[in-house]
Amino acid sequence: MPWLYRLEQRLGWLQFQGLFKYLTFLGVIAYACQWIRPDIGLILDFDRDAILSGEVWRLFTFLFAPMGMRSFSPFGVLFLFCAVQISFLISDSLEAAWGVARSTLYILAASLALAASQFIFDVGMSAAGGMLYTSLFLAFATLFPKVEFSFFFLFPVQVRIFGWITGVILLLQGLTRPESLMLTVPALIPYALWVLPEVIHGRRALVRAAGRRRAFQVASAPESQAFHSCEACGRTERDSADLEFFTLPDGREYCGEHLPPQA
Repeated sequence: MPWLYRLEQRLGWLQFQGLFKYLTFLGVIAYACQWIRPDIGLILDFDRDAILSGEVWRLFTFLFAPMGMRSFSPFGVLFLFCAVQISFLISDSLEAAWGVARSTLYILAASLALAASQFIFDVGMSAAGGMLYTSLFLAFATLFPKVEFSFFFLFPVQVRIFGWITGVILLLQGLTRPESLMLTVPALIPYALWVLPEVIHGRRALVRAAGRRRAFQVASAPESQAFHSCEACGRTERDSADLEFFTLPDGREYCGEHLPPQA
């Protein structure tokens, strides 16, 4: 989208390399503090009334406010380790694919949209900053679908599977708790603006390339030679580019219109 590229050029001075890594690091500190002081999440999370009363830091700190696991446990440490590794991978991958400027704008756009939605609608849901991480994860899963994660450190699973599961969870959450859409929709606005158009454009380019390749193969073959020929009517792919041909086990080939019933 041309206006997005112009926006990136104008706001390129906002680029902050490794911004998501720094947010992750702050989140780890918040988690650790929660093991010592369980109410740290209430101090950092978004609260419109508290912000209007002067606690303006909540406009930013809600992005890394901790959620759950308030007691120290081996599982909590393992979760933090895996979350940090994945977050760093997402940060490096998106900056490599988009550049620092676009990655920074993506994070800022999602953060501002989340803050504005909570301030306007007073959603009242804790740990809204988790939707920023969800949005970035979906962007990563869409752009790098074949990256594999070791599920339970044993089974390799492509990240697109986790992406689809995340999408289904968000959909079900929106149906059962409509108020959650006040966070889901703002967080996914940058995804809809930056990621989906790129994916759609890429798939259209692949379809056009396949069409050009097929046309080249047909045009470059000798006039007397055809790749396919129907045993019944004698038509080839040169007669119509829309014809589909099927080869039976005995080696004979038929077009879709004259394919024998037993095939």
